[in-house]
Amino acid sequence: MICMKVRCRLRIEFKSEEEARCVNEALKIDNEGYISTKLNGKFIEAEIEASKIMSLLHTMDDFFSCLKEASEIFTQI
Repeated sequence: MICMKVRCRLRIEFKSEEEARCVNEALKIDNEGYISTKLNGKFIEAEIEASKIMSLLHTMDDFFSCLKEASEIFTQI
């Protein structure tokens, strides 16, 4: 049996390097084991890998929800 993987790479731009850093730090706890992220200036680069497309989509949905919340909190500070 062949084990296929699906992958998604995201590059998310923020208004500043500080915002990207703060949002990335806020997301690290939830990402562990599911998403790998790295900072590149004012960008967060994320890679998601799963064995099924639906798993990938669920992980992306969760990531975007958390990303939205963290970004909104940053802009309120």
